[in-house]
Amino acid sequence: MTTNAVNAAGPTDDRPPPAVLVSREEALAATCKLKEGIAGRAEETESARSVSPDSIAEMVDAGLFGIVTPKRYGGSELGFATLLEVQAEIGSACASTGWVYGVLAGHTWLAALFPEQAQDEVFADPRSLIASLIRLGGRPPERVPGGFSWRGGTGRFCSGIDHSDWVLVGGLVSDGDGAPEPWYFLIPRGDVEIVDDWYTVGLRGTGSKSLVVTDAFIPEHRAVRFADLSAGNAPGAAIHEGGLYRQAYDTVWPFSLPGAAVGAGRAALEVFTISTRRRLEGLPPIAQASNGTALARIAKAASQIDAATYLLLHHAEEADKAPARPVFDTVAKARRQRDLAFAVQQVREAVNTLYEASGGSGVYESGAIQRWWRDVNTAAEHVAFTWDLASVAFGRAAVGLGPGEGPKPGPGVRAR
Repeated sequence: MTTNAVNAAGPTDDRPPPAVLVSREEALAATCKLKEGIAGRAEETESARSVSPDSIAEMVDAGLFGIVTPKRYGGSELGFATLLEVQAEIGSACASTGWVYGVLAGHTWLAALFPEQAQDEVFADPRSLIASLIRLGGRPPERVPGGFSWRGGTGRFCSGIDHSDWVLVGGLVSDGDGAPEPWYFLIPRGDVEIVDDWYTVGLRGTGSKSLVVTDAFIPEHRAVRFADLSAGNAPGAAIHEGGLYRQAYDTVWPFSLPGAAVGAGRAALEVFTISTRRRLEGLPPIAQASNGTALARIAKAASQIDAATYLLLHHAEEADKAPARPVFDTVAKARRQRDLAFAVQQVREAVNTLYEASGGSGVYESGAIQRWWRDVNTAAEHVAFTWDLASVAFGRAAVGLGPGEGPKPGPGVRAR
């Protein structure tokens, strides 16, 4: 059984710590400086099925992974609205890089809810990155003296694991005769086996591979009940000032994901707009008029993407400004999940209608729009953005039947 020995003394190299960003404007300016390089590595990222290490290093150095990291551990604590905006900018250069960025950056917030000792271990190296897998199947973890033993846990869709030092995994633990209870665990990457099975139609560069926990011991301080996360009573929250780390997990999940789809949607719109302009600018007015449907598609797609952006930012800003341990009723929670799913599906519809009008050139792999089309449709397949689930859950809540089986976070549900 592995012992999970961790170097808690700090970083193992002499590189400077990441920058600390002090405002939304500074974060966006830092992002814009990296976009050209990230875009230039997009094809490399897709062919390697993993984000370029150069892109990861640049984002770490720029302090972008610290946007929701506690100030106590060298982060910026700028909130989820800024994280969403930064992710959209990165996603407009490379959707896979934007997705992995959001996943890894968002997990510093979740790590900050674990007991203080676990946080000290994770953040001892300010360049540490954290992947996650919402639910592992196979054999569940078992309680043992001092913690938990996990032998034979398996799961899919661990985005960014290639670049991570830690992985957050969810599992169901049986305590006595009661029903299994969901927990989250922090496990060093060295204690999991990575299964290279990420061969997909889109978001190919996310490296969202499967994991196996063959034989790991997880100390008690690296485990937290999902019930405490959901109640805003996580053990680590008390050591941080402000309300950001006292939000219930299911009120902020999954703000670190939709920005990648928004950014990709913007990029697809730009590609289509430039292509349409080039095609029409040399035509006589009567011929331009006959292409009015293409112009109408641009208008509708732009409106859908803008509306999705505003809707997402509204909810992210609401979460950022909420007081410690806010109480959201069933309808409010269902509305937020409904709107996140609706926003991403609007982006998907916008990109699909642009792709429909791209003509024969759109089917070539050398064409720019086809990658954005594949990536947006893949992102929209995430369980968090499943309209069939989110819409019915809101309808049930609205008429007083309870939330039903909507897309919920936690170890009891599939990731995608």
